[in-house]
Amino acid sequence: MKNLLIFGWIVLMAGTNFAQEYQIGDHELLIMPTAYTMEQGKSYFTDYELFFLNYTYAVTNTTHLSAFTLFPVTNDFLQSFTIGAKQQYLNNEAFKAALTATFTPKDGIVTFGTVFSIGKTPAGLHLGVSTASSLDPDESSGHWEWIYMAGYRIDVSRKIAIIAEYENFSSAVNEDFGGLLSLGVRFRGESMTWDLAGVRPLENTGDFLFAPLLKATFLID
Repeated sequence: MKNLLIFGWIVLMAGTNFAQEYQIGDHELLIMPTAYTMEQGKSYFTDYELFFLNYTYAVTNTTHLSAFTLFPVTNDFLQSFTIGAKQQYLNNEAFKAALTATFTPKDGIVTFGTVFSIGKTPAGLHLGVSTASSLDPDESSGHWEWIYMAGYRIDVSRKIAIIAEYENFSSAVNEDFGGLLSLGVRFRGESMTWDLAGVRPLENTGDFLFAPLLKATFLID
């Protein structure tokens, strides 16, 4: 155990010396995280669909700490309060990897995962897997839900990117659900991005095409 802790400390400290050049939005596709992190001391604020708020701070060049909550529409909004963390543990030129974790105190829900970013820039392939469960044995019964993620980003220009993303869940796979497909465009400035996307299940949905997804992210130096 002692050797494991020493190794983990070395990885964390070594990672702080190899910060990649970060541009606003590189940390995430539409919903899924990437393995990219901000430089130490930077932070960002994201508003999803006006209702879901996220603030993230870079403690080091490889470590993010986050706070999530629903917009305070009612007094119960604090029940959604969630803390999160991302730790980049591999930062090669064309391959990066990071661990992610979240905890929602109200319901005792925890998630753990890892994500891989493949390519010399954030424009490329991203793959991730995570698992979620409740710490309440009456709620979870020892069940862990697996979440599978994949996405690709194409930079059309300095300010415009096209993003495709796919998510599915282990319980949904067992029921032969095809998963969720998201297609969107990102408009990027120096300190903010706007993502406009559509999300649809890979199933026969009749006349329904896409549910809209709108996301705004602001970089705070």
